Amino acid sequence: METIYRQKRSSRLTPEQRQLKLQKDSEYEIAVQNLSVAFYQKKRATGITPQEEQAYQQAKAQLWNDYKNWAIGEGLYEGVTPEQQLIEAEEGLSAQLEGVNQIRAELGRKSLEIKERV
Repeated sequence: METIYRQKRSSRLTPEQRQLKLQKDSEYEIAVQNLSVAFYQKKRATGITPQEEQAYQQAKAQLWNDYKNWAIGEGLYEGVTPEQQLIEAEEGLSAQLEGVNQIRAELGRKSLEIKERV
């Protein structure tokens, strides 16, 4: 498992970061719209080949990757280590189990529990 990146909440960004993000978000959206408009106009007018469809999808993916790499570099995303991911998953599992056990209790059934294998 590798470190993943998740967007920071806007409230945790500095005013400068928020402004920079808004500007870059706008630039990204315009780039995607320009790419999409040209693609869909051609699709409606003359049709497209599977290769053109693939090229379009790759270009969109590249725009996103460029944006995300920029945002990570600017501190707009935070890294989540495998250990943090495990903690969050276990907390979610515990909360879900709690809800299941409430329903089981209402139905007169025994509670479930999680045991770690050794």
